[in-house]
Amino acid sequence: MSEMPAWRRPGPERVLAVMTLIDSIGTGVFLASNVIYFKHFVGLSAGEVSVGISAAGVAGLVAMGTMGPVADRFGHRRVFILLSLVQAAGYAGYVFVDGFLSFFALVTFMGFVDFGKSPAREALISSATGQGNRVGVRAVLRTMFNVGFSVGSGLSTLLLTFDGATAKYAFVLINAASFLVGAVVAMRLPAADPIPPKPGVKRLRALRNVPFLTATAITGVLSLHITLLMVVLPLWVLSRTAAPPAIVGVILIGNTIVTVLFQVRMTRGVETLRDGSGAAWRASVALAVSCALIGLAAGDRAWLSVALLLAGALALTVGEMVQAASRWAIGVGLAPEHAQAEYLGAFNMSIAGQSMLGPVFCTALVLGWGLTGWLVLAGILLLAGLATGPAVEAAHRRLAGSEPDRHEELVSAHRA
Repeated sequence: MSEMPAWRRPGPERVLAVMTLIDSIGTGVFLASNVIYFKHFVGLSAGEVSVGISAAGVAGLVAMGTMGPVADRFGHRRVFILLSLVQAAGYAGYVFVDGFLSFFALVTFMGFVDFGKSPAREALISSATGQGNRVGVRAVLRTMFNVGFSVGSGLSTLLLTFDGATAKYAFVLINAASFLVGAVVAMRLPAADPIPPKPGVKRLRALRNVPFLTATAITGVLSLHITLLMVVLPLWVLSRTAAPPAIVGVILIGNTIVTVLFQVRMTRGVETLRDGSGAAWRASVALAVSCALIGLAAGDRAWLSVALLLAGALALTVGEMVQAASRWAIGVGLAPEHAQAEYLGAFNMSIAGQSMLGPVFCTALVLGWGLTGWLVLAGILLLAGLATGPAVEAAHRRLAGSEPDRHEELVSAHRA
């Protein structure tokens, strides 16, 4: 008899899956049309929207590095629910935004809250699931998020057909309601006891741990697949290939479908630090192959461009799924049980970092150098894959030395 999927099992895993699905539907509604909302309903220029979103990213980077200790200190579930309620109120507040200053203030504040909730969420997942199944549960939750986000994006498109007032309120209030409902659902999760700070222990230990930050930065390099799919590939299609622009939509839809169908399978056998390091290398190879194929798609033969782009996108999707499993295994494996939110929040700074730096770097490299730029990018990804193992080993040794009560646990997880 096959094992029951995590989302169908009674208990914390089902609660997490439902919570993720609700959140992703609201997020899909808002993100799919937020630029249209700010330009059409608020009257902001494209430049003003970009400045606000960039400010939100900076605020989010600060939040991910600093809010983890707060969640550990006051309780993961408590902080998660509180910040969810703040999100509900904050997103509802977009209805009252009437200019750049109010937009800038609110979007920056919400960037801090959105990213600041991430450490509490990650630690909540870890504390609510067994140690041997944390990566698998995260794969299920990512699948649920993709399904919900697709539903929300479709609902957002539907809302654009209604009159202005209906669409204006629905865009923000559906998202606000999703956070409110998510907070209520989260109350069904077990509440772990808050972790009081140890006497003499320095604050922000994760941000002081150089080997840990090195492993985090390398993971951020491998996370460039996000930028490649959402930013660089569309620009490459439009400016350097003979493929029809509609191929971008086909690729994005295909990426979502493949991820939903195969993400859970891609995490099987990836649980320990060693598993995560091996998966990082495999992901880097797939991503490097995708770079080469997409780079070769330049030219004036449409059929060849389409074929190479589809093949490259498939390799990119495989690399994305394997890298996600690798990142989860490494992040969870390097996070001490008594400081889950702090270390997982700092580890996830790699995602925020690549979102800030990746688009500028990758676009300049690829559009400036063409195929050569794609091959250089492939080489960078391969080097990052090779460096992951030694970096994780160094971080593991540092944590084993600085967290002696966790030494045996780290050793067994690394050598399993």
